[in-house]
Parts: sequence; C-alpha cells; structure tokens
Amino acid sequence: MARAMWKGELQLGKHQVAVKLYSAVEDKSIHFHMLHAKDRAPVEQHIVRKDTGKDVAKEDVRKAFAVDKGTAVILQPDELEKLVPPESRDIRICRFVPPSVLGDQWFERPYYLGPDGNEENYFALAEALERKKVIGIARWVMRKKRYLGALSALNGYLTIATLRRADQVLSFSGVEPAKTASPSANELKLAEQLVSSIEGDFEPELWQNEYRQRLCKLIEAKARGEKLERPKPRKKAAQANLAESLRASIAAAKEKKVA
Repeated sequence: MARAMWKGELQLGKHQVAVKLYSAVEDKSIHFHMLHAKDRAPVEQHIVRKDTGKDVAKEDVRKAFAVDKGTAVILQPDELEKLVPPESRDIRICRFVPPSVLGDQWFERPYYLGPDGNEENYFALAEALERKKVIGIARWVMRKKRYLGALSALNGYLTIATLRRADQVLSFSGVEPAKTASPSANELKLAEQLVSSIEGDFEPELWQNEYRQRLCKLIEAKARGEKLERPKPRKKAAQANLAESLRASIAAAKEKKVA
C-alpha cells in the first residue's frame, strides 16, 4: 500500500478538505558507491579550503552571493533561517482557471491527493472540478519550502502538480526560427498522412529507459563474472528532403501495419 508523504487541508473559502499527499512518480536512477581505483577502498566527498586543501567543518561554512568580481554578500545561518516560511498544513486555493492557460513548461512534479477522513467532501470536489473543467491554482508550505501548484481531477480523484514560477518560464519569443516560407499543399498533405499513419493508443510501457536497461544488464553480467559484447553503432541514414522522408516514413508505417 502506498505511504503518504505529507498531510494537508485544501482551503476553499470557509471549507476544508483534508487530504494526504502521495508521490506520482518514482526515481529509477541507479546510484553508485564511490571506490578508490587502486585498492577498492570506499571514498567520500569533503568540504575543503581551495587555498590549502584542508577540511572545513560544516558549522564553519557560510553561504555567499557574488555581487561582482571580488565582492560577495555573506549570509549567516540565522539570517537564512528567518526567511523560511512558517509551517502550515493549509493548501490554499487562490482561484480556478481553464486548463488551457497552463502549457507543459509550467509543470514540475506531480502528486496524487487521497482523502484523509471525510471522503464525501473529497469526491464531491473531484467531481466538481471534472464537471467544470477547471484546475485550481494553489499555494502551500511543505518541508520549509513554499510551493505553487495546480489542483485537478483525474478519473474521479484529485491530483496536484507543483508549478514553476513566472520568472522561471521563458517566452517563445526569440526562440522560434524565422518562417521563410509556408509549406506547399503537397508537403502539408504528406505530413498529415504521416501523422495519420502512426496514430494509436498511448502505451507508455513500450518506451523503456534503454540506457538503464543496458546498465542493469552490465551490472548483472559483471556480478556473474561475465563480459558483455559492445553493441555495434547504427549506420546513419542518408539525409533526404522533407517530402522524400515523409513518403518513406508513410511506406514503412503501412508495411508495419500489414505485417
């Protein structure tokens, strides 16, 4: 059974809905221990002075922000502690907005919200969000950090995703290349055929982390005392123009469907 990582209360005016927060994603990174290459002794990182190389105790370290070359503002631990927001279990819903106003660039990390006691209020809110087709912009403090998030409903349950701040999200202006010419009718038709030829259901299990799989195989093989053969690099296909590439892709997609 999943274990809640935090508890809070959704605040909608004078109404509260108690919820439990669960992570919606899992880190599958492979973590290594660091060893000395010479005798396999474990090694660890230390904070040292750049000028002498001597170790510095954690309590003797201070954070500094460079103002310009040769000048920095030093911040004391008690000064930084005063900036930490007070602890709270409130998840304040600021407003409801259409989902279309938030593009992918705004979303950071997703969480599931489960009921914590009053299930009727929880499911009523989830159904109301689905019917109204809106998401709630929320603010809360968790583990000494203030978050901004998007509250939404998914299959009858509540979810919340942390959002990036406005100063973190870049506008598209200046990023896009110059549009020198509009596509011809034939190119547009071929592009539409290509999209149609590979339409299908969303099957995330098909797209695995190939590097992680190869790394796991390497670790397992070495643990058994075996040696893996290095895979041969794929040959690069000769570049063609857009129309030729689209025709080849459509033909390959049709052959795959037939097979």
